[in-house]
Amino acid sequence: MSKHQSHVQIIGRRETIGLPDLGAINIEAKIDTGAYRTALHCLSCRQIDEGNKSILEAVFDLDETGPKTFYFDKFTIREVKNSFGQSEKRYCIRTRLRIGKRDIRSEVTLTDRSEMKYQVLLGRKTLLKKYLVDVNQIHVLSND
Repeated sequence: MSKHQSHVQIIGRRETIGLPDLGAINIEAKIDTGAYRTALHCLSCRQIDEGNKSILEAVFDLDETGPKTFYFDKFTIREVKNSFGQSEKRYCIRTRLRIGKRDIRSEVTLTDRSEMKYQVLLGRKTLLKKYLVDVNQIHVLSND
């Protein structure tokens, strides 16, 4: 076992995660080792320019409490390939993900996933050197 493998945690192909900075817990995420970045469902997002400063307004509907609006003063725009292989520009934020008992900061792209089964896809960049995916299992971790 390599040095990095001794510190990795086994996860299944689907896990229940939390998004503490966005007030959401218990969201089922699909582990997608084919995706580079993590993607998060966002109903809408828009850039608001205030003088020489830009703010990102993002509306999430991640749990049963209904849509919530968040504002981010730190964000980027990334060009990513979607599941159809087409390039598109997406807003990207850094936020905490609670995966099992571990909180990690990760860069996530925001996109409308309303037509998809899972609101969150966990990509390789988030998982690298922290998790090893066992595709034979689901819900290996507990968020207790």
